[in-house]
Amino acid sequence: MRAALVAVLLLLITAGFYWKLVLTDQYTWLESPDLANQVLPWFQFQAGEWHKGTVPLWDPHLWGGQSLIGQAQPGVAYPLNWVLFNLPLRNGWIRHGYLHWYYVLIHFMAVLFCYWLCRDLKRSRTASLLAGISFGLGGYIGTTDWPQMINGAVWAPLVFLFLLRSLDGRRPVASAALAGMFLGIAWLSGHHQIPIYVTLAAGGVWLYHMLRKGWPNWRLARLAAVFLLFTALVGALQILPAYEYGKLSRRWVGTPEPIGWSEKVPYTVHAEYALNPPSILGILIPGLHQHSNPFVGVVVLSLAALALAASLAARPVRLFGMVALAGLLFSLGGSNVLHGVLYAVVPLVDKARSPSMAVFIFQFGLAVLGAFGLDALLARDGSAWPRRLALALAAMAALLLALTTAAFLFQKAPDDRYALTALIALLMAGLLYGCHRGHLTAAGTGVVCVLVLLIELGNVSGATLPHRSEQNRNVYLNKLSEHTDIIDFLKKQPWPARVEVDDREIPWNLGDWQGVDTFGGYVASLPENLWRIGIHDPRTKMLFGVNYTVAPKPTGEGQKEVFRGASGLNVYMNPAALPRVWTVHEVVRARDHDEVHHFRTDPEFDLRRKSFTLGQPPELESCSVEDDRVRLISRESNRLEIEAEMGCAGLVVLGENYFPGWTATVDGRRARIYEAYAVLRGLVVDRGKHRIEMHYRPRSVYLGAVLTALGVFGAATLAWVSRRRRPEA
Repeated sequence: MRAALVAVLLLLITAGFYWKLVLTDQYTWLESPDLANQVLPWFQFQAGEWHKGTVPLWDPHLWGGQSLIGQAQPGVAYPLNWVLFNLPLRNGWIRHGYLHWYYVLIHFMAVLFCYWLCRDLKRSRTASLLAGISFGLGGYIGTTDWPQMINGAVWAPLVFLFLLRSLDGRRPVASAALAGMFLGIAWLSGHHQIPIYVTLAAGGVWLYHMLRKGWPNWRLARLAAVFLLFTALVGALQILPAYEYGKLSRRWVGTPEPIGWSEKVPYTVHAEYALNPPSILGILIPGLHQHSNPFVGVVVLSLAALALAASLAARPVRLFGMVALAGLLFSLGGSNVLHGVLYAVVPLVDKARSPSMAVFIFQFGLAVLGAFGLDALLARDGSAWPRRLALALAAMAALLLALTTAAFLFQKAPDDRYALTALIALLMAGLLYGCHRGHLTAAGTGVVCVLVLLIELGNVSGATLPHRSEQNRNVYLNKLSEHTDIIDFLKKQPWPARVEVDDREIPWNLGDWQGVDTFGGYVASLPENLWRIGIHDPRTKMLFGVNYTVAPKPTGEGQKEVFRGASGLNVYMNPAALPRVWTVHEVVRARDHDEVHHFRTDPEFDLRRKSFTLGQPPELESCSVEDDRVRLISRESNRLEIEAEMGCAGLVVLGENYFPGWTATVDGRRARIYEAYAVLRGLVVDRGKHRIEMHYRPRSVYLGAVLTALGVFGAATLAWVSRRRRPEA
């Protein structure tokens, strides 16, 4: 009951902290280009599919279709997202109120998990509460809005909770398995960056303890192997499809051209997205940073300093102090040569292209140290450190107030951030000194510390959420409801239709948001075969059946205006576009990608009647394509159906991306899918009437699901068995 009441209290604190989102309807966290243009359409598409009874593994609406789960960031494999997607829709649309509570629950989980970690480290309830608030409402989690990023970060406390239990010999095998399980769940969240950093931090702790006596501790090495095994098992549902997709795609990382899996992300990108040294001031003063926000604040930083000064003999203090320091040094990227060494020799580190986000590890370590510092303060053991720290904070406050006064005197607008930091520093100086001298009770000091922390964080996390009356800040979400006349027109056209839009006018993912097939989209990567074929070439668009263009004026030859929009955008028909399904009776072999380019761009090569492939072409019969009748009957996210009546054996071509995982049957019998035109799906169909079905059933997903279930079940079983054999005191 007590544990349940604590959880309720933490939820109430979190909801109160984000009162703008859940206690009013005046603010939103979704008002940013990435969230409105990309994340919200992803969520809308997935919610619609779940309500149809389908788990969408494939996104058919963008760029001719690509693996949704393989892209990882849409969060297809993350259980918390499944809850969101199954909540009731309003007229078919995902509700913003649910999205706001989803955001609050992410932060609540972070607060609760860090609270549990500190309680397991024998910290007081008040100190654990302070650490949970610092971790879940401040730092990286409090200042980052991308759900695919923070969903992976919230699991770090549980990873370390069970990792430390394993190191301490408390049900070591089960604890190692549970630590790996929670890290695996972090890998399911969507984005790889934070899970990589948590894996590095946890791996460093394992490695240190295995080698700290100068020779390998093989017992700990076996436990570390259990940890890594369960990480891989539980994360497999996302890791395997992402690995499969990553090897067959190109990703935009900040270079002029996207790069492939086998290419390292250039170190210049890591240097650019690192935390520059002047941003270290942003640890104390909000807003002084580049890229990721390193802000921790006066309250937690001062308490962490007190922990290091007064409680350094405690092993958890030393451990989390080193974890925090390592996270800060790593986040400096190119300013720290050790980061370059890890980049060069440790697998996957180069894929995490933003070292500045590793400041999350620093903030996590300081949050835990803050709990130790508060308990050291409340212990009143006669140490002089609280008094010394109070004097240092008072001096810092005086300096910041002097800078603010100087700004007044020189008739420059003072920066509120300096004055606010000075005020918090004065409050903490008074608390430290008053508690040290015995003028404040321990309970009162703890409560006031928590309140001051909430005030300090409240001026950073969520402080800049736009109000709906601020027209200049409500830009992206409002655009999602524009151009309804054009969308209505497109939806009334003969199905299937595929449209190309001017992304300067419609930057959001129209395909996922409205269910309109779009040859385009705001994505982080594209399949390699699509990129090679040339996504901007008119003949590529012809192959993909791009029969409409939405733009202020025609963008290609022969386009005919068919609808004039009220916004100044018009709809133009592309008469050269091929149908979504067609047939050919001649396929030639391209020796390499240069010859693919030649066939695709050669106007003498009739794409309507001939195809090419990089592999061995199938054997076909020769007859006129006019003798064939093919049409797309139905298409869902993971399956489609084609009806074909062939004059003789030919290749039925579908104007959608070829990708591993698609299987086909002709009249119920398995059939091979060829990579027609080096990018599309085609299969050989004999003379007569036939029904073709294609299903997206990637082995990586099904194997991953089995491994994830096995990992969760195995970790839970080990925990249950070990608890029955040796109950914990």
